[in-house]
Amino acid sequence: MKRWSKFTVLGLSLVAGAALAGPSDNSLIIGASQEPTVLGGDFLNVISNQVIKTEIEQYLNAPLTTLNLNSEQIPVLVTEVPSEANKRLRLTDIGNGKRRLQLDYTLKPGLKWSDGNDISTDDVAFVFEVAKAKGMALVNPDFWSRVSLQVKDKQNFTVTFEPAYYYDATVSMAGASPNLIAPSHLMRPEWEKVKAATQNLSPDKDATKLNELYRNFFQQFGSQAFINSGKMVWSGPFKVTRWSANNAIEMVRNPNFTAITPQGGADKYVQKVTFRIIQNTNSLLVAILGGGIDATEATSITGDQARSKQLLSRAPGRYDVWAVANPTWEHIDINKFPIQQVKDLTFDDKRTRQALLYAINREAWVKAFFDGAEPVANSWVANVNPLFTDNVTKYPYNPEKAKQLLAAVGWKPGPDGVLVRNGKRFEFELVTTSGNSVRERTQQLFIEQWKQVGISVKPNNAPSAVVFADNFIQRGSEGKWMTFMFAWTSSLGEDGSLFQYKNTITGTVNVPTKENNYAGQNIGDWRNDEFDKLTSQGSIEFDEAKRKQLFAQAQQIWAEDVPALPLRFRSNYYVTKKDLVNYVGSAYSGVNGYPGWNPWEIGWASRGAVKLYDQTKVSGSTNLAK
Repeated sequence: MKRWSKFTVLGLSLVAGAALAGPSDNSLIIGASQEPTVLGGDFLNVISNQVIKTEIEQYLNAPLTTLNLNSEQIPVLVTEVPSEANKRLRLTDIGNGKRRLQLDYTLKPGLKWSDGNDISTDDVAFVFEVAKAKGMALVNPDFWSRVSLQVKDKQNFTVTFEPAYYYDATVSMAGASPNLIAPSHLMRPEWEKVKAATQNLSPDKDATKLNELYRNFFQQFGSQAFINSGKMVWSGPFKVTRWSANNAIEMVRNPNFTAITPQGGADKYVQKVTFRIIQNTNSLLVAILGGGIDATEATSITGDQARSKQLLSRAPGRYDVWAVANPTWEHIDINKFPIQQVKDLTFDDKRTRQALLYAINREAWVKAFFDGAEPVANSWVANVNPLFTDNVTKYPYNPEKAKQLLAAVGWKPGPDGVLVRNGKRFEFELVTTSGNSVRERTQQLFIEQWKQVGISVKPNNAPSAVVFADNFIQRGSEGKWMTFMFAWTSSLGEDGSLFQYKNTITGTVNVPTKENNYAGQNIGDWRNDEFDKLTSQGSIEFDEAKRKQLFAQAQQIWAEDVPALPLRFRSNYYVTKKDLVNYVGSAYSGVNGYPGWNPWEIGWASRGAVKLYDQTKVSGSTNLAK
C-alpha cells in the first residue's frame, strides 16, 4: 500500500507516527499547496513557469550544472564547470563595451535517459533548435537572442554568449531555465511535423497560429495523460510513476541516472518521492501536524502558519521549521497596456499607482502577519541580491496623500463614497492564487484599506495552474487581469528584464503581446527608456562597482514610477522531519533557492543516508522550532 493512500485527501484523519525513524520503504512525502499545469514536455516554459513545476522538475530533470548552498557552481551532467584555469572559458572584448563569452562543455560518459537511450549533444541541439524557431513564445527571449551552440561531437559542445552578461558564466548556465537538454529521440518526430506546419507561416501575420502549434506540441508531451502513459523520459534521479490530479504526483528512483552517486550508494537515499497536493494551506498544516507530511516545499505553508503556536508547540523532537532568506518578491502587478480598461482606471498614470501604495499599510501588515521578520519591499530587486539598494523613494502608509493624488488625477467621491471619473467608477478585481491563506487574508486587508480612500476592489481568485498559465498571466494586453498579486523568485543574475520594455543592447522586446506571440516577462507593459538603458548597460558591465551604480539608479527610477506595488521580500518556510537529511536550501541554491536542488542526496539518516549539509550553517537560516 502506498503511504499517501492511507490518508484522506485533506489530511484531516492523519495519525502521528514515529518521528525519528525513516519509513521502511525509504520514501519521502512532500506537502505542496500548488499543482503544476504541465511537466517535462514543456521544457521552454511556454505553457507554464510555475514555482511548483520548477521544484518538481528538479527531481526529474538534471541540469548541466547547478549552484550549491554557497552559490558555487558544481557540475551535474557535465564533467567540469568551465573556468579560465581549465581553459574551458574564454572571454573576448568585441568593442563598444561588449564581450563574447565561450564555454566548453563535455557530457559525462554513459549518461542515459530513463528509458535507456543515450543522452548526447543531440538533446542539447534539439533545445536550441526549438527555442530559436520563428515566433516561439519564450519567457526569456533575451537569453535566446544572445546564445548560440556549436556541437563538436556526441559529448562535446560550446555555448557562446554575444554579448555576454556579467552572470552568464555562472548563473545562466547553472540554472539555464529552461533546462538546456530535452529528449530529442522522443520529441523530434512530432517537432518535425510542427516545423512542416509552420514553414509558410510568418511571426508578423500568423502569431496566433504559431502559438497554437507550439502550445499543442509542448502540451502533448507535458500533459497528465502523457505523463501517466509512462512514455515521458527523464534525465534526473527520479521518474514519474503516477500523477493523480489535485491529489499527488508519485515518482521513483531512475536506475539510469549515473551522473552523481551519493556517498554510500544511491540505495541509501530516498527511493520514492510523492508530492502530495493540498491546495488549501490550512488543510496542509493539519496534514503536517498529523505526521503524514515528511517535508514541505517553497509554496506550501505561509509565514504566519510556520510561526503559529499550533505548529511550533508540537515541533520539539519531531521536526524542524526553517525560515530561509529567499529572493522571492511578493507584489501586485498593475496592467498598464494601452487598453480602455486601463485608461478608465488611470492605471497608466503613476500618481494612481502611487496612491494605491500610499493607501495600504504594509508596515503594519508585515508586523502583524510575519512578526516583522519579512521586510517591506520598495523595489523589485531582492534584499539578498548584491545589487540591492535601499536608497529609493518609499511610500509609508498615508491615506490622505493617496486621496490628494487621486484627486489630482481627476477622481471625485461618488454618492456611495466610491470615486468616479468621467462617469466611470474606480472599481476593479484583484487576482491571486486561491487557497493561499496569507494572500487571501492580505487581499481582504488591502481591499478594506483601499475602500477607505474610495476605491472598490473585489477578489477574483483561482488555482495557480489557472492564473500562471500563459493564456492568463501573459494576456494583460487583452484585459484578462487588471491587478495581480503573486510572487516572483529571481536569480542571482539580476538584469531588470522583469520590467524592461526593450533591451537596448540586443533589441529584445520583453512585453508579451499577440504580435510577439506573448513572449517576455514584463506582463504589465511598463515602459521607461532610461530604465531600459541603465539595466541593459548594467548587464554587460563586468566592473562590480559600476554595475551596482547603474542598477541603483534603475531601482530609483522604478520606485518613483511604481509599475507594480512592492509588498515584501519573502522567506521560504520548510518543515522537515528530524531524521531527514540534505533537504536544505539557501537564497540561491539551484539558482532559484528551492529545496530539492540536490535530490540525489536527500535521505533518512536511519536508513543509511549520510548528512552532507547543515541548514544551521546556511546564511539567512532560522530554525523557528527552537
